[in-house]
Amino acid sequence: MKKVFLLAIFFACQFQLLAQTGKYAGAMKKLIGKSYTDSRKIKDLSGWQFREGSVITPIHNVEMITVDVFQKGPTYVVFFSVNEDTATNKYLILDAIEIKNVLKNQQIKTAVCRDNLEENVEIVGLVKPGKTEFIKVIKAWRFNRDKRRVEIKSIKNVDCLNEGFDAT
Repeated sequence: MKKVFLLAIFFACQFQLLAQTGKYAGAMKKLIGKSYTDSRKIKDLSGWQFREGSVITPIHNVEMITVDVFQKGPTYVVFFSVNEDTATNKYLILDAIEIKNVLKNQQIKTAVCRDNLEENVEIVGLVKPGKTEFIKVIKAWRFNRDKRRVEIKSIKNVDCLNEGFDAT
């Protein structure tokens, strides 16, 4: 009886974790759990334009976590993947964010944002570029590596590097 109870608790906890994955993925929730070797050849992203991709884990990590950004019209999809065995080139999509109605004067920033002036490569920011080196975010999300899911992030004290900024 004790084993059944413990098993029930285990599955309830697993269900709770899975229930949160895909919370911000919208129509792109179908990507979660898919495997790929080249993000630019994912069948569900046919017709989407690749915008950027970055490794967000330190080089010495056993697991390599990446973030990729694709665009189709005013909609962007950002997804986080893991390569659990760096001897292979197979990645698994852990979670995704669908960002609709992005204006032409706005950008999606990944791996170049800060929280309280501290670099945080887990943050995804929607920004409107300006005339400063760092720009405030309009909206932000954070990939929680421990829980392997995306969470909404307060925009307070969050900014992103304005890569096109020229101080001269």
